[in-house]
Amino acid sequence: MLTGELDNGLRYFIRRNGLPEGQLALRLVVQAGSIDEADDQRGLAHLLEHMAFNGTDRFAPGELVEYFESVGVRFGPHVNAYTSFDETVYMLDVPVAPEGVVERAFQALSDFAGGMTLDPDEIDRERGVVIEEWRLRRGAGTRIQDQQLPAIFGDSRYADRIPIGLVEVLETFLPERLEAFYREHYRAERMAVVAVGDIEPEALATLIAREFGALAGTPGGERPTYPVPLHNETLVVSAADPELQGASVSVLFKRPVERARTVGDYRDSLMRSLASRMLNARFSELSQQPDAPFLRAVARGQAIAGEVQAFSLAASVEADGVVAGLTALAAEMARVAQHPFGEAELDRTKRDLLTTYERAFAEQDRTENGPLANELVRHVLQEEPVPGIAAEYAIVQQVLPGIAAQEVTEVARSLITEDGRVVLATAPGPADEPPASEADLLAALRTGELASVAAWDDGGGEGELMVSLPEPGTVVSRRPLPDLGVTVVTLSNGVEAWLKPTDFRNDQVVFTGYARGGASLADPELFREAGLSTELVDLAGVGGFSPVDLRRLLAGRTANVSANIATYTQSVSGRASPRDLELALQLVFLQFTAPNRDPNAFALLTRQLEASLANRDDSPNAVFRERLQEIVTSGHPTSQAMQLPDVADLSADRMMTFYEDRFANAADFTFFFVGALDIATLEPLLARYLGSLPSAGEPTSASGTLALAFPDEVVREVVRKGQEPQSQTVVSLFADTGLDEIEMHRLRAATTVLETRLRDRLREELGGTYSVGVGYINSQPEPGYGRVTIQFGSDPERVDEMVTEVLREVERLQAEGPTADEVARVVEIEKRDLEEAQQDNRYWLGSLQTVHLLGWDPARILARIERAESLSVDNVHAALRAYFPTDRYVTVTLLPEAN
Repeated sequence: MLTGELDNGLRYFIRRNGLPEGQLALRLVVQAGSIDEADDQRGLAHLLEHMAFNGTDRFAPGELVEYFESVGVRFGPHVNAYTSFDETVYMLDVPVAPEGVVERAFQALSDFAGGMTLDPDEIDRERGVVIEEWRLRRGAGTRIQDQQLPAIFGDSRYADRIPIGLVEVLETFLPERLEAFYREHYRAERMAVVAVGDIEPEALATLIAREFGALAGTPGGERPTYPVPLHNETLVVSAADPELQGASVSVLFKRPVERARTVGDYRDSLMRSLASRMLNARFSELSQQPDAPFLRAVARGQAIAGEVQAFSLAASVEADGVVAGLTALAAEMARVAQHPFGEAELDRTKRDLLTTYERAFAEQDRTENGPLANELVRHVLQEEPVPGIAAEYAIVQQVLPGIAAQEVTEVARSLITEDGRVVLATAPGPADEPPASEADLLAALRTGELASVAAWDDGGGEGELMVSLPEPGTVVSRRPLPDLGVTVVTLSNGVEAWLKPTDFRNDQVVFTGYARGGASLADPELFREAGLSTELVDLAGVGGFSPVDLRRLLAGRTANVSANIATYTQSVSGRASPRDLELALQLVFLQFTAPNRDPNAFALLTRQLEASLANRDDSPNAVFRERLQEIVTSGHPTSQAMQLPDVADLSADRMMTFYEDRFANAADFTFFFVGALDIATLEPLLARYLGSLPSAGEPTSASGTLALAFPDEVVREVVRKGQEPQSQTVVSLFADTGLDEIEMHRLRAATTVLETRLRDRLREELGGTYSVGVGYINSQPEPGYGRVTIQFGSDPERVDEMVTEVLREVERLQAEGPTADEVARVVEIEKRDLEEAQQDNRYWLGSLQTVHLLGWDPARILARIERAESLSVDNVHAALRAYFPTDRYVTVTLLPEAN
């Protein structure tokens, strides 16, 4: 890694990395955030971040995004930024070719640092965008957060400097106040440039010196700090909101930030990680019990602000379970206080942790730019050490074996103290009726802490997943697809497996096996149960092993498998390390042949469903989405959302019977394996574990026909729900492509053109929305149904204006067609996305399954770059005319309830 500091104080960190090939990740880190705002600037640090994309010395308004899109760099995924309390970070992920792109990227970063023009007209437009972002964030969670912040931050300045700011400031601030923030806080000595990618570091250092060397360093003394006060007493906030979806309770233990500067510090951080992992394993096991006091719980460290962090225990509970949930959390604190962690659970957790490092070490030459760049950003902001995974792995190998259970216990006890403690309880309900009083919560905390609890029962979990192995089938044929690097293997029971070895990852194999059928084969009244059946199996386990047993048994191994029943397919998918691939195949075998029937699992599933459904009718977004789905399917039975009373009618027997039927005939299934696999080694394993699956010898299953129907006319509807001054609108237009590959491709290109047009019009010109999304939805593999969706949020008073603009833009594109430049940008973005995706195992897994499911020519996967280049003004224009009917669309809008 090449590091340095310019004369003006700006630092840089450059690392060469070849994945993705030909790509470069750039970050500009500015140590200036909302904490630096004056009272009349609250929200301006964030708005300033927006203004970086609205005019600089070398990029006119709109030009920056347009230029980078022209070379395949998308706004959002590749060009973006964020603002927090303490920093603002700008992100550019760009190709290193064609010539000039890297230079333009550094010009952009340099302009962000010191060359924003801050034109008043552009500011006025962007303030509308940021106000819409503020509006979008409002809701039950924000209202609850407003009540919790004083307890979390105390009288610290952080409590009054939420990055989104105050809407009254955003509406009225003068442009000179934004300029003042920029000049005062964007200083070279507060900045760092991070560059990771496929390019010579020395060349980048030269660019950095040229582009940032003239940036003024304006020493103004030490940056002010704003401590978050710690406290001896326990602070309690109990809050309710009628729109909340679920109840929770948590305990935060605030403490000073701990930084890992030495090997000893790193060892301490490993012990904190071990403690958290063991507590989470305990919580997972407790949540599986029929009478569990919480639905799920988690222990984790979290940042607070400045030099304060927290260790927290948090639980999701049933609506009336806040007190019981807190008592249970406190009882687990008491267990740690009274008994050390067990040697068996520590050994398993060490194995899991070591496996994480082993995998990272094995993939050290296959790590992508993004994670490496983000690690360097954390180094700048949080002083996170960056010795490299080889050094970290060596330290872990050295110190992990010597960490004792008693040591980890003492570390856990040091995290759970009465100092700096905050209890937060939330539940659905009227705002003036909190879920529990402060006295009740403090009493629950004390009851749990004073409980006399037994040591953790950690019995079981050893042995083999399969003691008796099935008799293998045989490989009856092999069919190479040489252009794709795929070998198709057919087994004696009719199972087919497509095998694609790759070198994209050193320690990864991903796979899926699917068959047609799915919930579409269920009787209409059983459709929901069909879809829930795999959730039940997940909770029950397989092969006589509960999920707890499996977690213990698989400690230190990388083999994850799960089943899924979707609308038109059933599948088993997973991932594994090559060394654990046989174990993963054993899990596949058990998913097919030995799903557990466990009444306790069904009881747990119904509890979870009841908790999730209990307050859904009061959720504006849930009510809106359910009504939208009913309208766009013309009230099809499968669009009817489950209601709370429906839970009582569920049957575990019907679920399990449906599941077993869907996986009864292995000959229905085609498997796909992609990754670091050796075909000669894998074939015998496939023969044993897939070739021995029960089979009728030939496929017997096909998808049912749901016959979804889009309305045949224009439908407009308003849903009134919620109290915030916000709206959501979805415009859906009928679009049946017949699942033709080329038509679908051209339609998706048309949606990209429209989304860009609407972004420029609704957001940038009118300031009427924070974001607008355009997409295509279909019902593959069943043709005959599809729709284009356009969705955006806005001020309720501007909905009609926004919808009118949407339809006007659709009609304009249909009449005039896209420009050559717009199509060229779509082509470049798609090509860049494909070049990156083709280096990813999951892309190939999904592509192979899709062409098989839809009956497309597999060789067409290799022609996708050419397919992108085949886009033209004429064929995209044709798609706009064919699939955006202005006489057959649905508009559904969510508005707040009338006062």
